Amino acid sequence: MRIDRTDGTAPPTTALLQPGDLVLFNADSGDGQQTATADHVGIYLGEDAAGKHHFLSSRKVGNGPNLADLGGASLLDGTGTYARTLHTVHRI
Repeated sequence: MRIDRTDGTAPPTTALLQPGDLVLFNADSGDGQQTATADHVGIYLGEDAAGKHHFLSSRKVGNGPNLADLGGASLLDGTGTYARTLHTVHRI
């Protein structure tokens, strides 16, 4: 079920997220699409003690799923790559 999707002006709100939700990103800015394509997917893990929203995903430069900052922090907060390019949240 789709929980939220951006209209292209701002990412979906993190207030609706629940651990286990799928978070879809359009992180390849070179494809010319604002919201239509998902080129990266993660699983939302929840908030840490500081209230930061974390997700788990696989990266091109890492070996398997990770929370490393390789290619951008695994956070949905602030102005980082994944915070800016989150476009859809699905719940299974």
